[in-house]
Amino acid sequence: MTAPYLATRTGTTQWVMQRVSAILLIGLAFGHFAIQHFTSDAVSTGLTVAARLNSPWWQAYYTLFIVLALYHGVNGLVGILRDYAPPVRLRFVGEIVLWALAAYFGARGLANLLNPIPLGEVKASYASRGFPAGVSHGNPPSLPKEYSFRDELRELHLMEYYLTRHVHRTEATPSAEVFGTAGGASDAASVKKAGAAFDHWCRKAILAGVPAPEQRVRGRMFSSTYEFAVWAAAVRRADATARGEKPADDAIPAYNPSLH
Repeated sequence: MTAPYLATRTGTTQWVMQRVSAILLIGLAFGHFAIQHFTSDAVSTGLTVAARLNSPWWQAYYTLFIVLALYHGVNGLVGILRDYAPPVRLRFVGEIVLWALAAYFGARGLANLLNPIPLGEVKASYASRGFPAGVSHGNPPSLPKEYSFRDELRELHLMEYYLTRHVHRTEATPSAEVFGTAGGASDAASVKKAGAAFDHWCRKAILAGVPAPEQRVRGRMFSSTYEFAVWAAAVRRADATARGEKPADDAIPAYNPSLH
């Protein structure tokens, strides 16, 4: 009669750690939520995610998150298994299987987290291929939804986001001047006008030349206005080609990750 009771009361350490891990996970989950909604990384793009994954601080953050989430989940299942007081051998095999699964998925998750594609490679990929376009099925799968960040209006919105949030500015031209006086209108003529103004600003920033090393901040996604202008001009050229349009300027330097 006492076997089930003893099976659950002998795991004092597991009981305490289940509560401790729950408290820590609440803090980590709310931290993740805040990042996704209330910071400069609230817009999750290929570059913002790559920048975060290449940051040692965020790698440590999400490593702790993954380990605690797996431990909390499996430890809870082990507790449930013990509460049912199965035969000792069955319980032993069940616990081994659960912890083995946790170790496997933890190793897979940490391998991806701790070996990310370098940010420079991601930026170079965008520079050569342009922004993505395709079909998303959602998660969980739902009705297919088409998207195209090669659409010029969406493209310019992303450029403005990167410029205002993720570039170490070595000049201070206001965004209203960088993108002309379209005033946020989305009609075709205004979009073309904003695109032409942005292209002109990129050319001016490129002609200004590479800034001195002490003027660049490598902790930012783009270390200088020059780097961003070269990258943005390359992306614009690739997107224009994908849209079947003639690029605004073919005489721009190729983007090189070493500019960072």
